[in-house]
Amino acid sequence: MVANKKVTYADWKYRPDLEVTLESILTPLELKVKKEGDKKYKLSVYEYYRWVPTEGWAELDRIAAQYNTVAEWEKRKAELIPCMKEALQLTHLPALPNSKPIITPKRNYDGYTVENIAIEILPGLWINGSLYKPAKYKGKIPVILNPDGHWEKQRYRADCQYRCAAFAKMGAMAFSYDLFAWGESLLQFKIEDHRRSLSMTIQALGSIRILDYLLAQKDADTNRVAMTGGSGAGSHTVLMTALDNRIKVSAPVVAISSYFYGGCPCESGMDIHSCGGRTDNVEIAAMAAPRPQLLISDGGDWTDKMPEHDFPYLQKMYSWYGKKDDVQNEHLPNDKHDFSITKRVPLYNFMAKYLNLNIKAIQNDSGKIDESKITIEPEQAMYVFGDKGEKLPAHAIHGFENLEKVFSEEIQKAKNNQRYKIGLIDLMLLKRQKLGAITLTAQLKADGVEVDMGGLGTRPTFDNQLLIDSVRNQFIKTAKENNVEIFSLAMTGYYAQSFCGRDEYKRSIEDCITTMKLMNVKTAFLPLGVQCDLKKTPAVRDSVVARLKVAGKMAQDAGVVIGIETALSAKEEVQLLKDINSPAIKIYFNFSNPLKEGRDLISELKILGKDRICMIHATNKDSVWLQNDPQIDMHKVKKCLDEMGYTGWLVIERSRDAKKASDTKYNYGANTAYLKKVFQ
Repeated sequence: MVANKKVTYADWKYRPDLEVTLESILTPLELKVKKEGDKKYKLSVYEYYRWVPTEGWAELDRIAAQYNTVAEWEKRKAELIPCMKEALQLTHLPALPNSKPIITPKRNYDGYTVENIAIEILPGLWINGSLYKPAKYKGKIPVILNPDGHWEKQRYRADCQYRCAAFAKMGAMAFSYDLFAWGESLLQFKIEDHRRSLSMTIQALGSIRILDYLLAQKDADTNRVAMTGGSGAGSHTVLMTALDNRIKVSAPVVAISSYFYGGCPCESGMDIHSCGGRTDNVEIAAMAAPRPQLLISDGGDWTDKMPEHDFPYLQKMYSWYGKKDDVQNEHLPNDKHDFSITKRVPLYNFMAKYLNLNIKAIQNDSGKIDESKITIEPEQAMYVFGDKGEKLPAHAIHGFENLEKVFSEEIQKAKNNQRYKIGLIDLMLLKRQKLGAITLTAQLKADGVEVDMGGLGTRPTFDNQLLIDSVRNQFIKTAKENNVEIFSLAMTGYYAQSFCGRDEYKRSIEDCITTMKLMNVKTAFLPLGVQCDLKKTPAVRDSVVARLKVAGKMAQDAGVVIGIETALSAKEEVQLLKDINSPAIKIYFNFSNPLKEGRDLISELKILGKDRICMIHATNKDSVWLQNDPQIDMHKVKKCLDEMGYTGWLVIERSRDAKKASDTKYNYGANTAYLKKVFQ
């Protein structure tokens, strides 16, 4: 471990204290020592995930100082959740493969049944487990997810079987499943693949898909859903409960502390802990509030000091909701790091209380928990794919590199197929036809940017640099590097110039369409502007219609669409489109237009319908952010668009805080985050 390593200025790093000296010398080498006895130390690698308890407590105090009310805490959660999903690369969930779960024959035992199930979560990738159910039941029953931690024998261990069978005897369906590259997934991967960062993401995706499957069953009670796991699966339980509000009750076992971030990349390999200016596992556990939560800790691992500092913080967070008693800590100072009966007993009682289960089903005559009637199955009985993996489907992924490739491809497909995409405008970012608009769009986490065609003035066409090959190629390259889509080209020069009165208008339209084809952009924005306002100046209507017929023919021949923005009502726009009679001319709808005229936004959208709208300016006048705008109920807007079947871009034009209107990051960052929260 120290071969060929040098320590600079070594003599200066010696101190009278041995441990201080060792820390000074070894830290730059990413090494440390653990004391094993008197004058005896063991050399080991630096553990980034393990802090001194007092340092962890201080960090939790720093984090907690950022909020003092429920409202402030809810705002912080709203910031953490999308960031954590992005860190996991799960902002856009990959499509579920169109395959049925693989299910083995049911096995019957005393008061419960077991069947093994494999669910395909990516093409060629399965998550495997065993589903325990009551032998007899009526109606809907609770669902309990049981991911299994890092202990030897994975989900085949006796304690896993005891726990899930007991839950089933009590009246729940309990699914026990493997971590990634653990258990039966070793048919596809090597054991060392488990200690790769992407395993954290694959495990999260697996739990989401298990929930999808179980909650779709006719006998699943979607209001009684719980999750519990020990050690690394305890960290996973906390993470999933924070991210998925379908989980109503949780119980992480021997897992959580403010000075331990998870000793495996499957717990901390993806950078979720950098979110919100850094977070930790105790704050993530608090994100479950006010949903009931039991934390079981012991004296033999990093949860040894749970009652001293971390649990009081959690009690405080739950008390803000009036639910202080719904977070509980069972601390076992004489226990070690395991999932023994001393942990299972309080877990059974907790789940019985909050899921309304029958605890008497696993009690003996004296009222004590009795697991003796549970059958411990041999490992082979729990396999899905046969004793030697012979039933593993032929298209199964083999090897981590192949998994990375499939995951990347599926995530990209999910991004491309996102129903609602959030876009920004280079002009409003104060970066008209500048590369910086693309990089800023990426920083603000929007999906794409509308690029302007440049100024018009008295020129015959736009001041468009994008027709220069080198300039255009740089825009395309920068967009690809930043994973930002250039979704529209904007002819904003016509805000001030007269589309209906200029002698020369065809060349500008032609230049825009040519640029669109060169950049593979399918939609352009054409504002009719001040001089062609059909409401204030109805006399120009014939000219507008005639010219849009010409522009529509040009666009249709090129296979693109031009979106126009008018001051008309929805009914009047429907008639305008009929008069133009071109499938390549559609409405670029702007929320602010009906709102300033006192028309109902939802009604206007319904009148136009999805087929007449090419894109939407999801924006209002500058005053407040979208989330604070009393004129727009964005959740109702989404419901309306869902029902209409609209798919496409929601583009943020204005809705800036009037007090800081020129601060682009401040305004467009907030509005982007809000629209993503509502629509994605």
